[in-house]
Amino acid sequence: MMNHGLILEQKQVLNLTPKMQQSIKILQMSKAELMHWLELESQDNPLLEISLDEMDKKLKDKKKGALEEDDLTEKANISNLKGAVFEQEVSNFGYDEQKKLASRYIKKADQYEGYNLPVARNTNIHEHLLFSLNTTAKNSIDLKIGEYIILNINNNGYLEASCLEIARDLGILEKKVKNILAIIQNSSMPGLGARSLKECLLLQLKYKNLKKKGILRKLIIFYLNELSQKKFKKIARDLNLTYYEIQELLDEIIKNLDPKPGRIFNQDNTHYLVPDFIIKKMGNNYEIIENSNFLPYIRISSIYKKYLIENKDSKIGKKDFLNSEKSAEHQKTLDYITKKMDSANWIIYCCEQRQKTLMKIVHYIIDYQREFLEKGIAYLKPLSMKKVADSLSMHESNVSRAIHEKKIQLPRGTYDLKFFFSKTISRDSEVLISNDRIKNMVKDYILSEDPYNPYSDKELADLLEDKENIRIARRTITKYRKLLGISIARLRQRYKKQNN
Repeated sequence: MMNHGLILEQKQVLNLTPKMQQSIKILQMSKAELMHWLELESQDNPLLEISLDEMDKKLKDKKKGALEEDDLTEKANISNLKGAVFEQEVSNFGYDEQKKLASRYIKKADQYEGYNLPVARNTNIHEHLLFSLNTTAKNSIDLKIGEYIILNINNNGYLEASCLEIARDLGILEKKVKNILAIIQNSSMPGLGARSLKECLLLQLKYKNLKKKGILRKLIIFYLNELSQKKFKKIARDLNLTYYEIQELLDEIIKNLDPKPGRIFNQDNTHYLVPDFIIKKMGNNYEIIENSNFLPYIRISSIYKKYLIENKDSKIGKKDFLNSEKSAEHQKTLDYITKKMDSANWIIYCCEQRQKTLMKIVHYIIDYQREFLEKGIAYLKPLSMKKVADSLSMHESNVSRAIHEKKIQLPRGTYDLKFFFSKTISRDSEVLISNDRIKNMVKDYILSEDPYNPYSDKELADLLEDKENIRIARRTITKYRKLLGISIARLRQRYKKQNN
C-alpha cells in the first residue's frame, strides 16, 4: 500500500539569470549568428544602434594587399573543400583516381558537349529548365505542367516527386506527366529530371559518343549496385569479362558521367569562410589580428542618452496635481528608456567580453601550437579544453562555448578553433600524440599504398605499431578512415591487366 504525503527536501540548484543566459548565448554564437541576432535586438531595443555603414567603411579602408592575400587563401581553401567533397562522392564507385576527376566538379558550362541548350552561367537549375521548356512546350497547358515538374527537381538534378504523385496533384493522367517529363529530360543537359541514379546515367550515356556504349549501358541497367560495391565476380561470370576489363569500364563511367549533373548550377554559390582572427607571421613572431570587418558597430543612441541625462532627477512625487497624469506618463517613459539602456549596455559588455575571451584562447593556442604553425600537421600537440581553462582561469564550459563555430586564418589556411583540441594516445616512447596527427598518418599510408594491394584497417593498425610505436585498435582505424572519407580496401583496390 502506497503512502501519499508531503516531504520537505533541500536541494542545491544552479539558476542562471536571464542576463547570464544572454551572455552565454552571445559567447557561443558565430559571427553570422551574432550579426543576425544583433539586428533583431536593435529592432526590439530603440537605444541599441547597429551601424552597418561603419562595417562597410572598415571593409573599404582595409589595405588592398591584405584583401588580395585573404581572398587567395579563402579561394584555395574552398577549392580544396570542393575536391574533397567530390572525391568522397565518387568513391562509392571504388575508383582510385578521383584526384584526376576532381576538376569535373568545377567544369564550366561550355565544356559540356552534345547538349541541346547551352547553360547560362548566372542562373539556377530551375531558371535554366524553365527557359529550355519555354522553347519546346507545345502549349500553355504543357508549360504549366512542366513548371510544376521543374519545381520538384532538386539542386542535384533529380525529380523528387513521382509522376503518379504529380498527376494526382494536378488532376491529370500519369501518362501526360511522363510525356512532359520526357520533354524536359531531352531539351536540356542530359541527366536533369532523372528519377534515379540509373536513369540519370543512362540519359547522359545517350548523348555520349563512346566506343563501348553497348556494354556500358548493360552495366548501368543490370549491374549498377555491383559496380558501386566493386563486386566484380558476378559481372565477370555473366559477361565473360576480366576484373581488369570491368575496372576499365567503370573508369569510363566515372570519367564521362556525372551522378549529380545539377551541381554545375551551384558552383558559384560558394559560402566563404569568415575567420574571427587572422594570424600573420611578422619575423619570428605571430601577430594576432581581430577580424572585426564583418561585425557591425554597436553603440547607444545619443538621443536617448541625452534624454536620460536631462531627466535623471525627474520624479512623479512632485506635488503638481494639475499635471499628475502627465508626470506619471513621463515617469513610465523614463523607466522604459532606463530599462532598455541597461539592456543595451549589457549587450555591448557581453560582445566585448566575447572578443576578450576569444583573444585569450587564440593567444594560448598560437603559443602552444607554435611547432604546428612552423612545421605542419605532424607537430600538432594534443590539447584539452580543461588545460586551456585551467591556464586561463576560466571554466571549461566557457572554453567550449567560446570556440564553437569560430574560425582562425593561419598562413597555412583557415581552421576551426576546435581543430586544435584533440584527444591524446599513448606511445611506446611515452610521448603523447594527438588523434589528428594519427588521422594524418593513416591518410599518408593510404595515399602511398600499392593500389593493387591496398592496406586493410588491421594492416594499418599494424603499420602504426611497427613503424610509429603507436598501439591503436583496428576499430579506431576504421573510425578515422571513415572520418577522412576514405573507402574500405576492397573499394580502393585496382586490378592488373592479365597477359594471355
